Amino acid sequence: MSAGGLDRPENILPGQVYLKQQTGSYYDWFNPQAFECYGNPTGTSCSIFTGQFGDLGRNSLYGPGAISLDAALTRRFQLKERVNMDIRADFFNVMNHANPNNPTTSITSSTFGDITAFGTPRQIQMALKFYF
Repeated sequence: MSAGGLDRPENILPGQVYLKQQTGSYYDWFNPQAFECYGNPTGTSCSIFTGQFGDLGRNSLYGPGAISLDAALTRRFQLKERVNMDIRADFFNVMNHANPNNPTTSITSSTFGDITAFGTPRQIQMALKFYF
């Protein structure tokens, strides 16, 4: 039993905050039990109450990185002396790499510390432009 009245591991070290493991259909990005009022956000039996500042430092939690390769292809055709046509294709996330979103950081959420969604998949847009 902790000093705040919650059952949680007593000796959580800074290196144990980040789990980075897949459990089911989502990622446990950080250990929610490393926080004082996890599971009891109302503050009734923990030493930190709603509206108080804790001792977690600035930028202590960070999300996963993103890998994205974008490309564009363009070609200009001269149809007549003063009439041109451009064809352009833009490719976003060409390699279709799965980029996870940031974890849920609201301590009142049931998915606190979990990554439950991914960013946008490969997208392609095309454009046709006439100059006259």
